[in-house]
Amino acid sequence: MLLRLKIRNFLSFFEETTFDMFPNPKRASFPNHIYGNMAVPLLKQAAIYGANGSGKSNFIKAISFLKSFVIHEDFLKNVDLENYVFQLTSAKQSKISFEIEFFIHEKYFVYKLEIDKKNIREILSHSGLGKAPDKVLFVRNGAEIVSDYVGNESSAKQLLLMNPHSSLLPLNQKFPVLSNEDVKLAFEWFEKKLEIITINSNIPVLIDLMSKQTSLLKLTNEIFENIGIGINTVKIADTPFDKWVNDNKNIQGLQQIIDSDPLKPNTVITRIENNRNRFSISIKNGIKTVQEFLFEQLGQSGYKKEMKIGAQSDGTFRLLTLIPAIYDAINKQKVVFVDEIDNSIHPNLMFSLLQFYGAKASKGQLIYTTHTTRLINQQELLRPDEIWLAEKENGNSKMYSINNFKIHNTINLENGYLDGRFGAIPQIGEFNS
Repeated sequence: MLLRLKIRNFLSFFEETTFDMFPNPKRASFPNHIYGNMAVPLLKQAAIYGANGSGKSNFIKAISFLKSFVIHEDFLKNVDLENYVFQLTSAKQSKISFEIEFFIHEKYFVYKLEIDKKNIREILSHSGLGKAPDKVLFVRNGAEIVSDYVGNESSAKQLLLMNPHSSLLPLNQKFPVLSNEDVKLAFEWFEKKLEIITINSNIPVLIDLMSKQTSLLKLTNEIFENIGIGINTVKIADTPFDKWVNDNKNIQGLQQIIDSDPLKPNTVITRIENNRNRFSISIKNGIKTVQEFLFEQLGQSGYKKEMKIGAQSDGTFRLLTLIPAIYDAINKQKVVFVDEIDNSIHPNLMFSLLQFYGAKASKGQLIYTTHTTRLINQQELLRPDEIWLAEKENGNSKMYSINNFKIHNTINLENGYLDGRFGAIPQIGEFNS
């Protein structure tokens, strides 16, 4: 679970910006949107609005950068830090900084990172939640480590000298130089409990995933049955490979590809066309098998027909790829970030989907950017403290919550936002005819 995130000097975030998931205790709407059985109450979702170019996607890039740095020891070898530093100032600062506070397995952590081309400084602590001092697990500054849990200081220093551009967290997974298991627990949060979905994300194993997780496929059907887009059920069809190839004459060269690189057990080959999972091939019960989505669609006079993925709209497939994220936010205490969650999806459909999520008993958090103003509805969908705005001034992005404004619970927030009462809307001049 995410408590808060601070960003400074990263892309358009020059001055420090803080985003948090803390509810306003004075607001009584949607009490089921608050996780109250914790040391600190947290919200289950947040929507981020703002004009094009305001910094919404850069916010998603910030959390993605931080995750990649923490879990991939070679991440910095493949990036130019200069491209991520704020550029629109003559007094350039080279240091990027993050601070993130999170919760996993009944423990609260604070991870701080300062990074430039010459040095990495990172601090991991148990959070005191503002009630007590944080308890430091380690301080790493370049090749130096200060910690009560270092087994062999010379070995730890040598490890960092050999890997000067890596976070200590992934290195400690391979070469445990810190004896405290909570350091590994913090790494686990970044690796397994934090998920980022960009506008171009796809899930290569989507078919296999839904085939193996019956509860995920059940949720998929529950959502499709309730959103009124003419799809009655979604299922995974299994067909022996030889039969499937004979029935699909336009699959050129597939047999030769499989023959040249034989399938191994527990591996999956997926064909993605137009960013869609057309089919997957794997070994099932010793038989080479093709799996593909089938959508039972409703036609005239009650007629039903099973249609393949190629017959579905971009919005339908985008919805299909979002469902695993929503499933994880409901069931797995994951924190899921989604950039432009409404991409290719009708506003009414997006409203229904998020209303479905909001009503579900859940364990995780869903944080998303959007332009769909219909979601700014404090009577039916979102609390004011779940609505965040991104605004840019002189190139610098800042984020703030609508909760910062004095808002009565009867006010129409969508109209207020579109009228510019809260800022974070495009300033459009007149076009000359």
